[in-house]
Amino acid sequence: MAPLCDTRVLLVGDYPPPTGGVATHVEELFHAMRARGALCEVLDIGKGQLPAQGVIPAGSVARFSGLLTSYAARGYRIHVHTSGANPKSWLLAQAAAAAGRLSGGALITLHSGLGPGWLLENLARRAMARAVLAQFARVIAVSAPIRDALALCGVSGVEVLPAFSRQFLHPGEPPDGLAALRANAAPLYCAMVAPRAEYGESVLLSAFARARAKLPAAALALYGPGSDSVREDGVLGFGELHRERALGLMAASDVFVRPTLSDGDSVSVREALALGLRVVATSVGHRPPEVRLVPPGDVGALADALVALAETCPRAAAPAGAVDSLERILSLYGVKACAASAAS
Repeated sequence: MAPLCDTRVLLVGDYPPPTGGVATHVEELFHAMRARGALCEVLDIGKGQLPAQGVIPAGSVARFSGLLTSYAARGYRIHVHTSGANPKSWLLAQAAAAAGRLSGGALITLHSGLGPGWLLENLARRAMARAVLAQFARVIAVSAPIRDALALCGVSGVEVLPAFSRQFLHPGEPPDGLAALRANAAPLYCAMVAPRAEYGESVLLSAFARARAKLPAAALALYGPGSDSVREDGVLGFGELHRERALGLMAASDVFVRPTLSDGDSVSVREALALGLRVVATSVGHRPPEVRLVPPGDVGALADALVALAETCPRAAAPAGAVDSLERILSLYGVKACAASAAS
């Protein structure tokens, strides 16, 4: 189908698979742009790099550089999504900023809760961030702590837009085996884990074991890479799931747990709240006010919170919606006119 307007955007970032906060956000922007009749493609720099309609694997450094320059020369607005928490991320940002000069200025969204600590570790990193971000037409942070760290680097005018939208919150069929777990669980906790220390899997499992000593019918459903290898009483891991199935698992649960030792603005926490779950999370990064907070790494505090939340009302009321971040980003691209055209 021919595009309904000439807005052109190249999204640079991770794209599913695997599913994750950045990849989910990029995928949502991609689909939202195309639904509104705009031209949008993704330059996938993630681990999956599977070709799909409108999604181009970045490949080698040379291939990536060539593709980035080519799209910018054809008038595509560059919007790069990156962690901001390591040198590779900032090299990517510099490349996107340089290409963006060919098409009227690039945008950047910084996602990682590890970014502030990494940037503020020394003056050279602060100066680097200031110099790189000065080349962007718009700088976006997914949380206030990231914005505040950038301010300490001398970067002003950063807009905070969480990488979350209710528009794409559509739970699918839950994974095989969840129904049986759900039928016998009181309550059913769920969590997303990954084989990296900052996800706090060991803390979660220890806290759940303590909680289960008081709540023998409690169960824990895990999803995420490596979760299907967990072997603990009352715990069932479903491995990495497509987002719709992960949302289906979440929607069937009672309590969502986010035990991370560092974080930004967790998309999964916002998803769980929007689905009406009670949520307990560590007090790192940004947490919405409806979340029950515990100190990171504190097994006892997490276990106590798990027990306390099991004794509250069956479901929480979904928080009232604020300004939709997705719509705000699309307005920065100039696609409101496209939306009107697509609706007519």
